[in-house]
Amino acid sequence: MSFVMNITDGQSLEGHLAKSRQKVFVGRQEELSLFRRTLLERGLASVLYIHGPGGVGKSTLLRRFAEEATRLGRHVIDVDGRWTDPSPAAFEAAVGAVPDGAVLLIDTFERCQGLEGWLRERFLPMLPHDITVVVAGREAPSSEWYLDSAWDETLHVLPLGDLSQEDALRLIRARGVPPALYDAVTSFAGRYPLALSLTAAVVSRSTSPAMDWQPTPNVVEMLLRHLVGSTPTPMHRHALEVCAHAMTTSEALLRSIFGDDCAVELFEWLRNLPFIEAGAGGLYPHDVVREALDADLRWRDFAGYRKMHGEVRDYAIEQIRTASGPAVLMAARAANFLLTHGPFKMAYHSWRGNGEVYGTPCGAQDRETVLSMAGRSRRGGGVEDVEYWFDRQPEAFTLYRSSVDNTPLGFLAHLRCDVFTAQDAAADPVIAALMRHYDGGMALPGGGVMRLARYLVQADGEEQPSPTFDLMRITILADWLRTDGMVWSGRVLENREFWEKEMAFLGHECVEGGQTPDGRQQTVFVMDWKALPVDLWLETLSQRMLFGPNAEAKTAAPTPAPPPRAGRGGVEELDGEQWNQAVRTLFRAWSHKDVVAASPLLRFIPEGTPQERAVALLQKLRDVVESMRGDLTTVKYHQALTATYFGRTTTQRGVAARLGMPFSTYRRHLDNGIAEAAVRLRDVLTPGGDTAAVPQ
Repeated sequence: MSFVMNITDGQSLEGHLAKSRQKVFVGRQEELSLFRRTLLERGLASVLYIHGPGGVGKSTLLRRFAEEATRLGRHVIDVDGRWTDPSPAAFEAAVGAVPDGAVLLIDTFERCQGLEGWLRERFLPMLPHDITVVVAGREAPSSEWYLDSAWDETLHVLPLGDLSQEDALRLIRARGVPPALYDAVTSFAGRYPLALSLTAAVVSRSTSPAMDWQPTPNVVEMLLRHLVGSTPTPMHRHALEVCAHAMTTSEALLRSIFGDDCAVELFEWLRNLPFIEAGAGGLYPHDVVREALDADLRWRDFAGYRKMHGEVRDYAIEQIRTASGPAVLMAARAANFLLTHGPFKMAYHSWRGNGEVYGTPCGAQDRETVLSMAGRSRRGGGVEDVEYWFDRQPEAFTLYRSSVDNTPLGFLAHLRCDVFTAQDAAADPVIAALMRHYDGGMALPGGGVMRLARYLVQADGEEQPSPTFDLMRITILADWLRTDGMVWSGRVLENREFWEKEMAFLGHECVEGGQTPDGRQQTVFVMDWKALPVDLWLETLSQRMLFGPNAEAKTAAPTPAPPPRAGRGGVEELDGEQWNQAVRTLFRAWSHKDVVAASPLLRFIPEGTPQERAVALLQKLRDVVESMRGDLTTVKYHQALTATYFGRTTTQRGVAARLGMPFSTYRRHLDNGIAEAAVRLRDVLTPGGDTAAVPQ
């Protein structure tokens, strides 16, 4: 292999590299302007303290500072914390003699962070009066700098963040990325300099980059090595992966996964990482770090990724079901955020606007505002149906306003529709269409709760993702997950072409909903919660997120059990993950006969009618749980399983309270109990079989 480098006659390699770096240097104009001013103000000392996460461009900026200082005739001293022993003597030796007017550049200072106090109190005050010092590291300066007023005019703290969108595009253009791949590169790398440079290098060197380019594991691994580095323990690494997967990470979330003893330590460790930010709901990483960590774990340990996703999802769902007041919607946002890890990522939500929009129940004083918005959205068409429902169910209407100036931004009408009447159908063409579809009525045998999101209206008349539309949809999601006895729901939308793909992913079917008064076709996206109960729907969504939009949860629909395909020793070949998932599904679907009828474990009950085999399978599982009662090691598992799945219906936090356990302890007993039940049930159903075919 040979490398060819063209260097102009008389130009050194160092000069060639410097020109190459200048060519791809973009942005940072404010920092450059401040540095130039300090150089021109001879006689005045200045300390610039630059901080930011790894890969944000600190070293690149310091190289540019060195070029600027050299051009102006200043003596430049470079010190890198990576190659300097973190002791005062070694640091002084690395700096050497400091002449008047010198520029001292200290890079990677996080490797010498323990010297910060000595640097501030002892070293810097001894330097010449017209020195310019630039300190660059991952950590922000300590508060001691601010407490000493002597530094007020000398210290300039510069947090370094992402590039602007324009500068990000300039960077990848300079690095040779084809225009057709700009979106793919920035979608992965965002506006983060290291991620952009690394991705651009990979793409531009490809002989024929694909138009649907995706980052490879090697790209992700290199990026993580630069951004994150090493972690103290595997548990710390996993806490970081949880933080990347969840919308925000609180001590409570960490406690539910890692237990009471570790949560505080892990939270504090995460909070002090340079690429972790703190918000109202907890901690969250920089977008590029989030994307890289999540992609790396998914590729490296898919089983672990699947388990982590289930833990984060279950915690978020539990928060929705147990929260009250504004915390409900915050919890629903966290659950909804997990869709960003699925196939559609950002397409159907704006993923912004926390606090930008708020909703309030409509009162009589809001009637004209609602009707006026409805009229504008229909381009002057009639609003008699909106009037009808506002007068009949005013409590179903929510008005959304701007948090800045209270301007009305939209409204949602989430109707109760346990029984529709002929009067409703006469007033509303959507109800008439639904009644025709359901042969004249929608009342279901045995009763249950039915909801119709009849109007999702924005003031601008658009039916596209926005903070307002996001909040409407999150409100609907929270209602699905908090309402006991939900048997049917519908959502009326006009832009079927845009929404149909996502609604199909969410398990909804299309019903023609008639036309609006101004002639636009409406679609009702409906969900039969009797056929797919909410908990099994959540499992189905997870399967589709993990395995693709066409994947189904093993519990999603009853199918006839195929004849067993025997492995060695005559045992059906189910791997350990399939076996454990089947047992977990049996617990969750205890009272749903159609789901039990679809269980692959029925193949191990060869005799009897399908109904008799299903009853026998559930009895064997109950016997397995009962067998844990007499063992001191497993009695807690027995209590958790019995109270959760065989007792009265309630939330998991309610079960934990009834058992007198901390929630994290209860969850640990429950998870261990399910695992133990899977092992014992295997021994019962496959006595003397080839255990290699159904491993633990």
